[in-house]
Amino acid sequence: MDFTPAAGDGNGRSRLFAFSPRDILIVAALVFLASIAGGLSRPSGFLAVFWPANALLAGVLVRSGRLRAVPVLVGAAFGYLAAALVIGDSLRMGILLTSGNLVGALAFTLLFGALEPEDRALNRPQGVISLVLMACAASAAAGVIGGLASSEITATSYFEGWSAWFAAELVNYLALLPVILTLPPPSKWWPLPRPRREALLAMAMPVLVTVLVIALSMLVPHPVSIVFPVPALIWCALTLPLSATAMLVMVYSGAAMIGMKLGLFDLGLGAEVTGDSITIVHLGVALVALGPMVIASVNVERRRRIEQLERLARHDSLTDALTRSTFMEEGTSLILQLQLERAAVAVLVLDADHFKQINDLHGHPSGDRVLVAVAAAIRTAIRQGDLFGRIGGEEFALVLPRVSRREAQAVAERMRRAVANLAVVLESGSLQRITVSIGVAFDASSRSGLSEMVSLADRAMYEAKRAGRDQVVVCDSDGSERPPMQ
Repeated sequence: MDFTPAAGDGNGRSRLFAFSPRDILIVAALVFLASIAGGLSRPSGFLAVFWPANALLAGVLVRSGRLRAVPVLVGAAFGYLAAALVIGDSLRMGILLTSGNLVGALAFTLLFGALEPEDRALNRPQGVISLVLMACAASAAAGVIGGLASSEITATSYFEGWSAWFAAELVNYLALLPVILTLPPPSKWWPLPRPRREALLAMAMPVLVTVLVIALSMLVPHPVSIVFPVPALIWCALTLPLSATAMLVMVYSGAAMIGMKLGLFDLGLGAEVTGDSITIVHLGVALVALGPMVIASVNVERRRRIEQLERLARHDSLTDALTRSTFMEEGTSLILQLQLERAAVAVLVLDADHFKQINDLHGHPSGDRVLVAVAAAIRTAIRQGDLFGRIGGEEFALVLPRVSRREAQAVAERMRRAVANLAVVLESGSLQRITVSIGVAFDASSRSGLSEMVSLADRAMYEAKRAGRDQVVVCDSDGSERPPMQ
């Protein structure tokens, strides 16, 4: 099943309803199987302790906008109703249960599906808060109809039936939706990443501790035991990826619900499991699930901000090339590695021709446009693994590892032609042609340091300017030059 958002076609028309009959069958089957699984956790005279079908349907609809179509929802309704009949409910009760389930899933989809993608993926704290608020709203809406069925099943008042439905729906949303919303798309499931051994051990420890504490909480006959896993889940939230934390929260929630059905938690409410005790466990588990997910989302946001700051510190804000200091640092490390390999290296220095005239005649904003266009053109000509930096106002430099002299010269020539083909739109709306002069310093065994190579390439670049600009001049590390190329 495709979990990518729906897109528009070339005419701007939405492809929201671009589903297939297979999609209808898949959704119906998922709902049916999840409902059967939930029905197995229904104690006699009570609602199901763990009901994954609604959260599963809501998560699929949020992640795949093209499935938000009436035929798909009809298929889901048949899945709910068929499961109810298989479980043994009457047709009337099955219709009531199906209606309540669909109202909750649709309400959550409409509310949460309208958020920005970053929030829908829970990559920001406000996404988790929105998940909680909208899960509460969807659970309350579902309880309006589901409360009728709940009160009839449990032989209680309508309000008690509504509150039981609300609590059960809420915990299922908070336990399962984070896993569904943060799960990577199937295209990224294989090949699996191979983390380093140290990183693997660092991730395995909190997972192991959490599983052990969850097991311990089910063995200790005390009401407080249900919150034993909280510190371990917080540890996971601080150290593991968001999706892994969500999965462990789901494991905890599922274990708590199963433990409730089996009577493993002594909640101080007597040995007999009652509707009130199940509601209390549902709300308690929902609150426990909220904390680690908020912490994990805050941690994701913090890491992203740190990465953004590091990138800003290492990249030129205008052209996105490496800053001079970063270019010299990474280039020096790369050349030291090449020296050990006795591999060849080329360093290129490029300078925009007559750039000062552009600034003087058209202003610095127009000059900035030219630099951005030149940087973009350079990127079209370089290879993966080449270093690209801005080392002066209109001067750029590159390190090309493991190249021959001919290859380095060909790369430089591709850059020259790419820039020469540009027609940059200036602030005034006029078009500006631009050329570059390129100097290439080549070392067959990387014996020279980066500073020396940059100096050689810089001298070759000035030779290209003296030869008439829009030229490439190649200089070997011994100082010999190749003639300019047109």
